Amino acid sequence: METIEKAATAKTVSSRKRIRCGRPPAERAGEVEERILGAAHKVFLERGFDGASIDLIAETARSGKPTIYSRFPNKEALFEAAVARSIRERYARMRSHKLTGANIEERLVDIGVTVLNETLTEDYIGIVRVALGEARRIPDLVRSLIQMAREQSGEIVAQMLAEVTKCETFANMQQEHGDRYAAAARYFLDLVLLPPLMRALSGENVQELHAEIDVRVKQKVAFFLAACKHGGIA
Repeated sequence: METIEKAATAKTVSSRKRIRCGRPPAERAGEVEERILGAAHKVFLERGFDGASIDLIAETARSGKPTIYSRFPNKEALFEAAVARSIRERYARMRSHKLTGANIEERLVDIGVTVLNETLTEDYIGIVRVALGEARRIPDLVRSLIQMAREQSGEIVAQMLAEVTKCETFANMQQEHGDRYAAAARYFLDLVLLPPLMRALSGENVQELHAEIDVRVKQKVAFFLAACKHGGIA
């Protein structure tokens, strides 16, 4: 009887080992990757690129180094994925925003305020600073990340403008194809976003910049509307 019980116990242990050794379900694999990217983002933000190590990221993610390397071949690839994740999350929040405002000016102000609120955060500015700090060492990677951020911001603002500008003031934009909205979005972002973004990246206090958002956006929207009415958006 004892021999039979030992054999049964051994069989159970062996079965458990086989289960542990198998690949995790797809949904759990996704959770693992999200945990790794979240940990990588945190470590890169706190330590910078040089100060971050795969060992520390693995410890923070409660994951093994082999698990990380099975998904990301090196630290550069993990850094790129972590920054891209941050950009996509910002884009998703902007895209889900429901515009408010009783008229076109108020709705354009809402767009500008939304863009700045999603950009001027310690987390987002911090990770962009880390990326820019590596521009000389890994220029292609950093260039692609910055381009990704710019393109996604431009895309969502163009979509917002297309929703907002269905009126006679913007009839010339409606008569053209989507490139008009893309050009207007770039112009809008350069007016509203670029100066405070550069100030934040250069070290100015993000909370102090937030205090200027409402006044700044209203001024820039008035300028933008005047340019549009007089054919200044090409």
